[in-house]
Amino acid sequence: MTALRARLLSLGLSSSTMQGGFMAVAMIVAGGFDYVVNIVAGRQLPPTEFFVFVTVTALLQVMVQATNVIRNVVAYYAAEATVYPDATSRVGSVLGRSWRWAWRWGVVGAGIMALGSPLLARLLHIDSPAPLWAASLALLLLFLRPVTDGALQGIQHFIGLGFVQMLQSCLRLLFAGLLIWWGWQAAGAVLALPLGSAVALVLAAWLLRAYFRAAPPATPPRPISWRYSIYTLVGLSAFALMANVDPIIVRRFFGDAAAAAYAPVVTLGKMNLFIPLGIGMVLFPKATQRQAAGRDARPVLLLALAATLLPGLVLTLIYWLFPGEIVRVVFGDAYTDPGPLLALVGLATTLYAGVNIWVNFALSLERRSTIGLMAAIVVAQIAAMVMFHDRLETIALIMVAAGLLGNLAGAATTLRASPGPAARTDAVNY
Repeated sequence: MTALRARLLSLGLSSSTMQGGFMAVAMIVAGGFDYVVNIVAGRQLPPTEFFVFVTVTALLQVMVQATNVIRNVVAYYAAEATVYPDATSRVGSVLGRSWRWAWRWGVVGAGIMALGSPLLARLLHIDSPAPLWAASLALLLLFLRPVTDGALQGIQHFIGLGFVQMLQSCLRLLFAGLLIWWGWQAAGAVLALPLGSAVALVLAAWLLRAYFRAAPPATPPRPISWRYSIYTLVGLSAFALMANVDPIIVRRFFGDAAAAAYAPVVTLGKMNLFIPLGIGMVLFPKATQRQAAGRDARPVLLLALAATLLPGLVLTLIYWLFPGEIVRVVFGDAYTDPGPLLALVGLATTLYAGVNIWVNFALSLERRSTIGLMAAIVVAQIAAMVMFHDRLETIALIMVAAGLLGNLAGAATTLRASPGPAARTDAVNY
């Protein structure tokens, strides 16, 4: 990695530009592998098993965003620590206490989910709890991985973080193909995620070995704020539910035929989130660092929004023009032409991509009003879906409306001038 960095610097590229660009590319590559997992599952599993996989994956995506509060909090405090002369010790202190906290609560969370899996399976009309037991193992990794990812993100080691993301997704594809081939059905496709994530965790820990071994700083960094952690959890959970609640609602309220037909639609729609998730990870520490230095972070925001929304809108147009052809080519003849539904879901996920940028920007600047509005919007979205679920197109229109409102709320609450850094007194230790 050092030789590659030196070569790119010799070409006139700054280290920050190089790493940020690599991270965006790595997230696209990782998202591509994850997307191929969905295609493999869609082609190799029966339609009913495929939608079980889609439903459990949607639950995991909500958990990913909820546990990403750990990543954001670790990244926030690690980014702050980098401006001090004893940065290695300060980052190591943040990393160490977060790592211990994640192990403790990860085991508790995974155990609770494993015990509740039979009841949840009945609620979601899933015949066997096995896929949810596999998701319970994934939940443990979803507590641990955000700690190392957040530390890499906070110190802006985007090349290392990019390789970690790509390794996980590549191994997930490999394990999913093998486990489905061995006859493990949807449970095997779900189990591939924690298996790949465990190997990636080893790589991330190796990259952070200097910080794990660092001596405690002479002056401890300020304690982690529970208030900041809580509204980070609210913001990321709101985005997660906004972007992933639709297959859960469809599974709960629609028949098997409609639910199975929706699986390729939601899978294709999620393509519009590949680029923004990587951009959001780059945006967050850069905006935090600018904030700590008293600089305006809005130029970074506007660039991130442009890079996020434009590719999604182009892909949505393609979905509008060729919906049936795309579904047949990707998933085979077992699925019918979704018509305008595919473009509507694609537009909704493009708007959700923008919401992801607004949420990350608001968290980096501690704009709590943005988070409150996002939470209110997602509550209204879920209520509307529960009340008005006569057709799949109605669900998609509700999704589009929520995405529009989320982007408007982000613009209204975060585009005013960035405040300077402010000390907080609400901090308590993990």
